[in-house]
Amino acid sequence: MAIQWAMVMLAWLAGIAVQLNQSLSQSQLQAEHGLWGLAGVLPALAWHLWPRGRAALLAWTRNRAGGAWHRWVQRWLGVVLACVAASSLAWTQTQWRAHRLAQEVWPTQALPVHLTGQVADMPGKQPWGWTVKVKVQSWQVGERHWGAGQAWGLSGLPDDPAQKSARDEPSRHVAPRWVSLRMGAQMPEPVPGEVWRWPVRMGQAQGTSNPGGFDLDLWLWEQGIRAVGQVHPKQGDPVRLRAAESWSPGVIERWRTRLRQGIQAAGLDDRAAGMVRGLTIGEQGAIGTFDWEAMRLTGTAHLAAISGLHITLMGAIAGGVLSWLWRRSTGLMTLCPAPSVARWGGLVAALVYALLAGWGVPAQRTVWMLLVVVLLRSSGRRWPWPLTLLLAAVVVTALDPWALVSAGFWLSFVAVGVLMWGGADSLDVPGSGRWAHWRHAALELWRTQRLASIGLAPLSLVFFQSMSWIGLGVNLVCIPWFTAVLTPLAMLGLCFNGLWRVLEPLMLFTLDALHAAAQVPWAQGQVPSVSAWAAALAVLAGAWLLAPLSWRWRLWALPCLLPLLWSTSWTQTLPFPAQGHVDVIAADVGQGTAVLVRTARHALLFDTGPVSRSGDDAGRRVLVGLMRAAGVPRLDELLLSHGDADHIGGATSVLKAVPVHTLRGALLTGHPLRSTTDASGKLPTQVSCEAGQGWVWDGVRFDIVHPFEAVRTEGETRGDNEMSCVLRIRAHGRQVLITGDVEAAQEAELVAQEGAAGLRSEVLLVPHHGSKTSSTPDFLEAVQPKVAVVQVGARNAYGHPHPKVMARYAAMGVPTVTTPACGAWRWQSSQPAVGAGQCWRDAQRRYWHPPP
Repeated sequence: MAIQWAMVMLAWLAGIAVQLNQSLSQSQLQAEHGLWGLAGVLPALAWHLWPRGRAALLAWTRNRAGGAWHRWVQRWLGVVLACVAASSLAWTQTQWRAHRLAQEVWPTQALPVHLTGQVADMPGKQPWGWTVKVKVQSWQVGERHWGAGQAWGLSGLPDDPAQKSARDEPSRHVAPRWVSLRMGAQMPEPVPGEVWRWPVRMGQAQGTSNPGGFDLDLWLWEQGIRAVGQVHPKQGDPVRLRAAESWSPGVIERWRTRLRQGIQAAGLDDRAAGMVRGLTIGEQGAIGTFDWEAMRLTGTAHLAAISGLHITLMGAIAGGVLSWLWRRSTGLMTLCPAPSVARWGGLVAALVYALLAGWGVPAQRTVWMLLVVVLLRSSGRRWPWPLTLLLAAVVVTALDPWALVSAGFWLSFVAVGVLMWGGADSLDVPGSGRWAHWRHAALELWRTQRLASIGLAPLSLVFFQSMSWIGLGVNLVCIPWFTAVLTPLAMLGLCFNGLWRVLEPLMLFTLDALHAAAQVPWAQGQVPSVSAWAAALAVLAGAWLLAPLSWRWRLWALPCLLPLLWSTSWTQTLPFPAQGHVDVIAADVGQGTAVLVRTARHALLFDTGPVSRSGDDAGRRVLVGLMRAAGVPRLDELLLSHGDADHIGGATSVLKAVPVHTLRGALLTGHPLRSTTDASGKLPTQVSCEAGQGWVWDGVRFDIVHPFEAVRTEGETRGDNEMSCVLRIRAHGRQVLITGDVEAAQEAELVAQEGAAGLRSEVLLVPHHGSKTSSTPDFLEAVQPKVAVVQVGARNAYGHPHPKVMARYAAMGVPTVTTPACGAWRWQSSQPAVGAGQCWRDAQRRYWHPPP
């Protein structure tokens, strides 16, 4: 019976997986939506609810098909039909929900509107203000009003290109129900449950798309957020229409908000306060960037986020205390047994703590699994652990189907699975005496951590292309330290604030120790991104290593790990080019420039993208992950074209992440980046960018063709754009020109100095993001590009690329690629087609990604 139930639950997960794997646009998703997916449910209903038909089929197989076929039908046909029904039902409910979300679309142009809505979640605190998730009640554009979910009836909304209707006809899309707003620090903090009317400028929700990057589009889709906006007080004052009522929606989020305010008012050090907020209310964004990086490098990040370990611990403590108190009363013991009270009381405590933590996937998985265990124990039944795990996965995906493609989902379930899978190695019951119990606890901790480290290592390498080599040893100390000391003190401090003063020096000491451990040169291992078959083989090999078998059989799994640990061009998703060829990846970093250039054995990064107002930069957010996915453990050269923030914003993060041999750029002689050490603790070789410099890597020629003067010194008045570096790359007779932010005067200098012979290029990185001050006709006539790539931010405030510039390229018949529509753009000199490149959005497109 257990096998049949497992098959049905696996079929449910398979149905969701098939639906999520659709590479459709949102409009195609709507066209294919229908109830035909429920057809698979009908045979199963007929089998179970129509006894006469079932008996007739069994009689026919017994009389006509033979005994073996009859026995198979009698035993397995019902199970197979139930699997088909489960898969169909899972596919249909996910498709219906996706169809409903896809209908909610914001107009392609950003519009000033007045939004009335209710604050849904605890506002995210940023250095520049607040981010708020809002449940929309109504929209107002001019004199027109719409309710949430009401049909727009506006032009300018993206429709299926196959439709014959004109663009100026009213769209069938509806107004979004959920949005995310940003507001300045001068505005009062909104409270969950309050209803406000804000003047906002809204736009479509869209994230960047890069290899090794976070899929923000999926996260926004999963949250139901279909538009993002900025509150503009200049268009009118925000008005609070209704205060939050005691038991209105958002009561849990209000509770979390008050707790956060209490932590802020305690006067703790910022680093310690961020850790307290992370351990108590699950606000991981409060943890400092460099502290979080140290925990990632040491494999202890799971301890700072409220995970299944924390929630289970809280349930166990609450159940134990409740059981102890319950046993003190004979009347209560007569009313209900203490073990039953402990189980249900621990479950309630775990649920409350999970809600306090923000109800993420690890919290959901833990609560649902605890619920299943409590129900089974209360009924006197014991299910095998795979069934318990599968049932929890079915419940989580029924509530949130898109959790199935998140790394957190797999890490959470696999973590529990490997501990159960390796349970045959569990230690014997400890002997008598305190020392025996302590020894047993230490050995059990070692066993648990060993199993988790081995089992999760392949998944960590697959999802993040990195893992901590020292994590096993560090966790042996940190798990009991966090579990027995830091987390209980942080939680008790919510009731007795004075305990946080005791916790503060302990927390700072812990963070400093983790930073010291993270400085170990071999603290982290990295692998490139590999293909799906190699990833699946490695995960299965990791599971086989934990099987309750002898080591002779387990060692057979080691060869299966080689495609992941020793990847080649056959297994990598972004293999290095062959000798004499070059690979160019223009990253999608928003309003800025960053280009990764690889030859057979070398790598160069041209610029590092922008830094945001919150301090988050493209180096940490995009480029470090891109380099890991591309298998770039070090940079032979970091070339910074000039000193504008949208070109060097991520340089510090890149330097701290990888060793850099040479730093070349048109930076001031006293610029801080010139004295910044790299990941190895060494200062890169400093070279000023100047025309005439050149070198050859693996048969590929690199030349600096601008600027024509030496680097500036302090006090000089020449602008950054005037000194921008321009890089020319030649491979097998094909040429790429990366131009930085040169403008009309510098383009004229380049034409005069190099001429058409030196500038003629197949690929042109459009100067200055398509500004109207660049891409002059004479320059384009000299370059004659076959494809032009524009690195810009979606709906940027500068209006890049300028329409006149794009018209100039169109008049020459030059196809243009913009990173908001394309994502990261990759060009390989080994590809024979002229001007052919690959958009990462096209390669990875799913229906939750916005249309180009």
